[in-house]
Amino acid sequence: MDRHSLTLSHFLQHNLLHELSHVDGKIFSTFRYLLFRPGFLTVEYFAGRRLRYINPVRLLLTCLVILALLPAPGSMIMSIGKVRLNLLPPGPPSAETIKATVDKLDMFGILGGLMAHEAQHKDLQAKASVEKFNHELKTYVTALSFSIVVLMAIFLALLYHRRRPLFVEHLIFSLHLASFVVLFSAVPGPVFGGLVKLSHGRAMNIIGGVLAFVLIATQVIYLYKAMLRFYWTDTKAKAHWWSMPRWTTTLSVLAIFVANSGFITITYAAGAAIALWRL
Repeated sequence: MDRHSLTLSHFLQHNLLHELSHVDGKIFSTFRYLLFRPGFLTVEYFAGRRLRYINPVRLLLTCLVILALLPAPGSMIMSIGKVRLNLLPPGPPSAETIKATVDKLDMFGILGGLMAHEAQHKDLQAKASVEKFNHELKTYVTALSFSIVVLMAIFLALLYHRRRPLFVEHLIFSLHLASFVVLFSAVPGPVFGGLVKLSHGRAMNIIGGVLAFVLIATQVIYLYKAMLRFYWTDTKAKAHWWSMPRWTTTLSVLAIFVANSGFITITYAAGAAIALWRL
């Protein structure tokens, strides 16, 4: 395979515009492998078997379209206090007032001062202000959240540069992972949300907590299997649970979720600050 075809510049120049405008019958087989064989599509991509599947850019865009078309897509966020565990959050939390929303997001104690400053010459209690704030917050946080694809690629490149020296390898892996998270959040979200709405009181909290745990656990297991398949595809040592590939992958998954939790927190705070400034 031509090494130039694996460079980041070649990937962007020759695939991005083309994949934005084409979707064909390969979508269903690609979805099947994406959902049920973690890491398989990335391995196939760098084995040169690319024509059988949807390109990673088009795949992510297709998943986003599916998510947008659903009437009530579910959230994949699991919160422990102000720490939010997730790989790709679809949107921030919101409340009936700007102050209530800011209190949820102000982990570093910065937004409170900014809100007080803006309140000196803006009516933050007005319904129009609350609606505009929530709209701006969702818009900017959603946009910032998807930069996690590039940041995760950088993080993986630092961890596995000896096993996968090309940055585009980590970028493709991150695109496939993001596609899975988006698609997975689109499919079960409305169903699980309906189950939660049918319950009341303590039962609702229990069901919501169990579902959130299941969804996050699925992401953890998926990421673990995908990394094991892609980054250790050339070794048989991963067959044993005590092997270095398995322990290294486990630690990497934990590190990704910890780093991502910090990123989500910072992203939400930054989105709230921009929303306040734009009121």
